[in-house]
Amino acid sequence: MDFLENAVLPQSAHHMVLLKYLLALTFLIVLPYFTLLIGSSLLSVYYNSKSKRSDNTYYSKFSKQLIDLVTFNKSMSFGFGVVPILSAIFCYAQLLHMTDSGVPQNIFISLIFFLTGIVLIYTYKYSSHINDILGKIKDSDEESDIYKLKAVKLLNKTGKYGLVLLLVSAYLFIGSIELAIDSSRWGEDSSLLGIILSINTLTYFLYFIAASISVTSAVLLYFYFRPNYDWQENDPNYKSFVKKFALTRGLIATLILPALIVLNVFVTPAVALNGIVFGSIVIILFIVLLIANLFYLMLKESNTKFSSSVIYLFVILFTFLVIKEQAAFSTSTQNQFQKLSANYEEYRVKLNEELGIETVAVSGEDIFNGRCSACHKFDVKLVGPPYNSVLSKYVGKQDELAKFVLNPVKINPDYPVMPNQGLKPNEAKAIAEYILKVYQENQN
Repeated sequence: MDFLENAVLPQSAHHMVLLKYLLALTFLIVLPYFTLLIGSSLLSVYYNSKSKRSDNTYYSKFSKQLIDLVTFNKSMSFGFGVVPILSAIFCYAQLLHMTDSGVPQNIFISLIFFLTGIVLIYTYKYSSHINDILGKIKDSDEESDIYKLKAVKLLNKTGKYGLVLLLVSAYLFIGSIELAIDSSRWGEDSSLLGIILSINTLTYFLYFIAASISVTSAVLLYFYFRPNYDWQENDPNYKSFVKKFALTRGLIATLILPALIVLNVFVTPAVALNGIVFGSIVIILFIVLLIANLFYLMLKESNTKFSSSVIYLFVILFTFLVIKEQAAFSTSTQNQFQKLSANYEEYRVKLNEELGIETVAVSGEDIFNGRCSACHKFDVKLVGPPYNSVLSKYVGKQDELAKFVLNPVKINPDYPVMPNQGLKPNEAKAIAEYILKVYQENQN
């Protein structure tokens, strides 16, 4: 898949920040949809299979209701699935350029499985309704019996195969996201087999399955038990069956999540951990426990009055999950972004030379006056510490100071962390050279 690598253009630091925001937005769209799609398909296929071994007519009816939950619109899979996955491929191809991570290539393979699986799942949905229509034919003959048999076979095969392909797609997609935040695995472990056998992929996939069942249960309660929903049949026993299923399965799946979240912390690579990651995990755990309590209260009182609150909490949970993943990705790829910034600078200079455009010299003094002087002075404490008190450790270490300017981290607890100024590598080098020069002159 060299075409992905060949399609990449060098990106500036500002563009890389925008790409990371686009990647976060992509995850906010595709992850909730993926969990609902997998959860509803998994439960639908399970109850369809169960209906063949039982006389309970509720199973078949419930199976159709579950698959209709996420396939009511044909364009939904394109807007919430295909487009975001393509966006993720584009973002990772740009942000992980000049590495052998294999992340965009593996996500592309995941997309192929997704497209095949979603076609089969929609075929499964329509064949279930065709099977219902054929089942209502009273005066059956040999020809109608053949069509009924074919419809049943199509229903069973498309459901099972479609579900398997979607699970494979989700497994590869999750594995690729986790591979992106672990630069130590780039190379031999970044192959398709490396993702499949990774303990990181397996633990996050189990987390994903539990979340899928919990989310599907919440959406089931919210969608089918809203005040204005018109049940086509007046069967209180069936309504009670659906409600009990959603509440009990939702509660059980949600109670499993905290253990899986804690397990995921232990398998997260150390290079990706930071304060934002840990803070997000704490908030996610709190939200999960709050959702479990709401499921329990609804089950205890046998009502669905908190169903909308559970949906809102899941939206917040996914938001912090994306924040956690993006913080881990940014932390583990700091060196990669510096490498890309340097590559962009070389590309820009070379392009300017080819076009005959004169390169303007970068002035460290101008950058200091324009960006730094509002928070820093050499001998006066402002928002940040005075330079005269902190620059001594950087004398003779100009490159280290330039790296800090490019990617600031909190050092002194008495001062807030310096915001990233979005400087280019040559600009950071110029400002480091200037302030060290002035500092040494002040000392003399």
